[in-house]
Amino acid sequence: MSRKYHFSTNGNADRIREALNLLDGAIQTMTTEPNGDIQINWKPTSKTNPIEKIAQVLQSGNLDDSILLLELFLSDAPNDENVLYNLGMAVSEAGGLTRAINLLTRLVKQAPAHTNGRVALGMAYLRARKTEEGIKELQTAVSQEPDNLWARRNLGAGLMQAERFHEAVEHLRRATELAPADQAAWFGYGQALQSSGETLEADNAFIKTIELDEFSEIAEHARQARTRIEEKSFQGTSPTLRMDAVMYCLSALEKFTKLSPEQVKNIGVEIALRGTRGIDVNSAEQQYSLRSMEGNFSGLYLVCLQYVAFQKIAPEQNIGFDLSAEYEAALNLFKSR
Repeated sequence: MSRKYHFSTNGNADRIREALNLLDGAIQTMTTEPNGDIQINWKPTSKTNPIEKIAQVLQSGNLDDSILLLELFLSDAPNDENVLYNLGMAVSEAGGLTRAINLLTRLVKQAPAHTNGRVALGMAYLRARKTEEGIKELQTAVSQEPDNLWARRNLGAGLMQAERFHEAVEHLRRATELAPADQAAWFGYGQALQSSGETLEADNAFIKTIELDEFSEIAEHARQARTRIEEKSFQGTSPTLRMDAVMYCLSALEKFTKLSPEQVKNIGVEIALRGTRGIDVNSAEQQYSLRSMEGNFSGLYLVCLQYVAFQKIAPEQNIGFDLSAEYEAALNLFKSR
């Protein structure tokens, strides 16, 4: 038998009606009190917990309606753990960090074993730059559930924020073990290793990050991180090298090891034909695409792909763009791995 909810709020009645229409239910009564409070009787029309439906609204990115609905349900059940948790996360995501911290603190005080609540509280503290408080909550979460991915990953981020890089490595490494396909975990792990001075291991972590989804925004950040690593390794040795071109050539070498000679030839020829219409090598915008290869590429990346392709299929061919020094540096890096 379904229950009735008795909401009490202050706001726009039409706006509240619109939000409640996102749920499986019906408004029984809605009255406005002389002081402006709105009293609502609402009854669900399905057996699905309405908080689960709100969670779906939240996951769709609709923060405003999610927060409004959760506030309504909180007025009916101010100590409901599920409501406190979801509302705390939603408000934190929306930037209301003081309110989020208050809600999530209430949650963990009444339910100390609510590990995900502690993770959410720790994240809210970190967002508010209350780093030590955030680390403390996340350490408690890890002690409660050592294999909680979100606890490990966010504790690693908090320790990075506190510049405790060696400690961060431990937790972010564990996060990659718990979720080997989690690209964000691998990138965070690489950052922690890089900040700890473990550059070779960091570069390997960034390579793994890119391999998981080479066209994502995180992959682009990983490429930039790899470039910074190699820039340091080449400082003082070849000041005229373009490190972005070195890294693009290295990326091409890595990609081409997985392709047949015919596929490599097709890529090189397609870029050469496109080059007759002009390629802007001075813009970092990823404005070019290929039929023979997935993804979007900057002009310089295209030229590096072409150069490496012709080094494999026709090394005597002059493509009109001298990348010999950058290619040689990339080849040495590739061989060293």
